[in-house]
Amino acid sequence: MRHRVAGNHRPRSSPRPTAGENAESSPLHLHDGSRVGIVGAGPAGSLFAYFLLASAKLAKRKIDVDIFEARDFTRPGPRGCNMCGGIVSESLVQLLAAEGINLPPTVVQRGIDAYVLHMDIGSVRLGTPLREKRIAALYRGPGPRGGGTSRWQSLDGYLLKLATDRGARLIPERVQKVTRHAGRPEVATRGGGRQTYDFLTLAVGVNAAAHRILQDLSLDYHPPRTTKAYICEYHLGAEVITAMFGSAMHVFLLDLPRLEFAAIIPKGDCATVVLLGTDIDRELIGSFLEAPEVRRCFPPGWDPENVACRCSPRMNVGGAVHPFADRILFLGDCGVTRLNKDGIGAAYRMAKVAASTAVFEGISTEAFRRHYAPACRSMSFDNAIGKLIFFLTRTLRGHRTARLAIRHVVMREQSCRGQRRHLSRALWDLFTGSAGYRDVLLRILRPPVLWNLARAVASRTPPSIDHATETETAMKSSGLGKIYGDGETIMRQGDVGDCMYVIQEGEVEVSVDQDGVETALARLGSGELFGEMAICDREVRSATIRARGRTRILTIDQGSFLRRVHEDPSLALNVVQTMARRIRRLNQEVAALRARSDST
Repeated sequence: MRHRVAGNHRPRSSPRPTAGENAESSPLHLHDGSRVGIVGAGPAGSLFAYFLLASAKLAKRKIDVDIFEARDFTRPGPRGCNMCGGIVSESLVQLLAAEGINLPPTVVQRGIDAYVLHMDIGSVRLGTPLREKRIAALYRGPGPRGGGTSRWQSLDGYLLKLATDRGARLIPERVQKVTRHAGRPEVATRGGGRQTYDFLTLAVGVNAAAHRILQDLSLDYHPPRTTKAYICEYHLGAEVITAMFGSAMHVFLLDLPRLEFAAIIPKGDCATVVLLGTDIDRELIGSFLEAPEVRRCFPPGWDPENVACRCSPRMNVGGAVHPFADRILFLGDCGVTRLNKDGIGAAYRMAKVAASTAVFEGISTEAFRRHYAPACRSMSFDNAIGKLIFFLTRTLRGHRTARLAIRHVVMREQSCRGQRRHLSRALWDLFTGSAGYRDVLLRILRPPVLWNLARAVASRTPPSIDHATETETAMKSSGLGKIYGDGETIMRQGDVGDCMYVIQEGEVEVSVDQDGVETALARLGSGELFGEMAICDREVRSATIRARGRTRILTIDQGSFLRRVHEDPSLALNVVQTMARRIRRLNQEVAALRARSDST
């Protein structure tokens, strides 16, 4: 049931600056010396700090940012965990890479390049056309308890370090109460400290009691509606994980009441079981773990009760009401997030919108209503479509003919070269959260998909499944992208390009062919982009790129990148900066050549 934060009522809108008032001098704008507090260092809080400081730098303002976080992301188990299945979607991996944020192999416990859909009538594998690992399986903390000193780095710890490297200050204390002092938010910690801020962001999730620490404020905020999920870890060892699960995430479409989504996510030494639905209880958990489709995924003699770690976190399924006020913003799960999928991606998108609003538009209720609320409404609308999709999924689970048709069409799309993978792509985006629910629904409703499903229903003769293709051996590398050997060509001069690349690890050589003579121009290292001109035009490649030594490369698709740039133009900034650096370096080389020519 919704409940409001206790306190007296206050007007919902705040005084706006007059037409002649300078925005920077307004008390409801961030200016030089402004202090910003962030409660919570999950992806929403850390990414907000990262983008807030980046936006302030563009606006030529110096602000101070404090992040309050009591968890220690270096400690295995509950002390360093933020209770999440731990999947970074394909689209988010690409967007982060375009921002210059490349998830390192120490964070990515296993790169995912396929999904295996399990049903009572058989299983089918959905792979990526490029055979490239563009989905990250990881932990929000360093891993489950009982694992000793982990060799893995947590995602939350990595993102927090990005924020502190930008200039944010970590305060490792638990916030006990937030009040107002002289009209500004004041944070009181359990250790007795007090800090007053010009602007405060709460990114505390839905499992923390945000309403308790805010009970003395006058806010119209209503927490999100939630339901209970279930996450557990099985320690099986890296060799068993690779042999049984490979580099695929395993998704289950089983006819179990109240179960919306179920998956097994392979990681380093553990497999993570995630169940989402309506208040997952012990009975539903037992029914799932004892299902034959699930038992077949695990090794013989596997004991479902031998759990390394488990939790039953609350999940946002409704979105908060009034997630902002003068000088206060609610972000992440305690605000608005994606339904059942891609919560980390939602944190990224909302953090960018919130940071841009705070720096360039202001920190008043009106500023957030105009510039932050539309993004909240858009996500809520997409979630409403998601509820429709999950309703359709529940309906399909009860019809064997429909399940057979889905398997038939997907297997045909996966096995035939040149076959347009309309349904496969829709299911891929649904499982990973790489696209919005609206896009998924539009793909499912495309005439070719409906026609193929109708033909499959009419034929009633789906092909038998080839079990040998279900769990292919994973590459030993835990990193994202694709591995190229020394001298292997990644991009060839004269080819038509429709993507750009990010070097995740290793080095490449750039060369051009002029009248049959190939000349090496430069070498690029880890973190650098190349092929970015193909994102801007449809011209042929102007150079050949080859790996120098073992090199790991991540591809960024032109179509998906341009769609995101249309929604968020700042995403193109890193690409523009890369091109500007290349032009500047080229100008310097031309000037040096002219100087040598003049001297001779």
